[in-house]
Amino acid sequence: MKHFPAAFLQEPPEGVTNLLPKLLVLNQPIANFAIFKRLWQRTEYRLCADGGANRLYDMLSGEADDQKSKYLPNIIHGDLDSLRDDVREYYSANGVSISRDSDQYSTDFKKAMNKFQSVSADKEQNIIVLCTLGGRVDQGLGLLHEMYREHKSNPDVRLWLFSECSVSFLLSRGINHISALTSSNFFTENVGIIPLFGPATITTTGLEWDVSDWPTSLGEQVSTSNHVVEDTVTIRTNAEVLFTIELSQQEDS
Repeated sequence: MKHFPAAFLQEPPEGVTNLLPKLLVLNQPIANFAIFKRLWQRTEYRLCADGGANRLYDMLSGEADDQKSKYLPNIIHGDLDSLRDDVREYYSANGVSISRDSDQYSTDFKKAMNKFQSVSADKEQNIIVLCTLGGRVDQGLGLLHEMYREHKSNPDVRLWLFSECSVSFLLSRGINHISALTSSNFFTENVGIIPLFGPATITTTGLEWDVSDWPTSLGEQVSTSNHVVEDTVTIRTNAEVLFTIELSQQEDS
């Protein structure tokens, strides 16, 4: 499988408009406005999960208030127990759809995934999740759990987690090629291959410390703090693993 995370941060090739990704804004701090702006400009449908609308609204308040109207989501969706009244009033007055899902047995993340499926006829989708993994440990692990559960139930939907420091995504069983890691200038050299979902055996090329038929599992040996040395990294794995690479600092442009 081919992975091209840089595509979400740069202009698409001329004439390429199919399978544009969708953007999910969770109820978590938006730490990097430059990355957020790039992701917003390169997505076709933006959903704020409940209190994610508060985060978007607050990020664009104060000195950035004049930009608020440039970043109107397509929809605010969830059980709406976290959505503030002032935020609801602003977005409603500006034509943003607000819908409620009262199911108490699903998270706002799952509600958002269901909504994405209902608004698109495309079986294959790329969904960018704007999130943080640097806050509460339980929430960070819960998000990774949701990501894996969604992958297992709907493998045609590919999730890309853009946090304050990194982009992370699942590598499926088999051979995975991750491209444009050095030429795009969006990433640093720092990567990790994390067997969060169970033991795996991996073989890598393109890293400073490549391995061959290397068993990896939590509590045993894990490839963290590795370095990219080639533009394309190839990873063969016999089980799903999490690949994560550090984002470089981007100027607001």
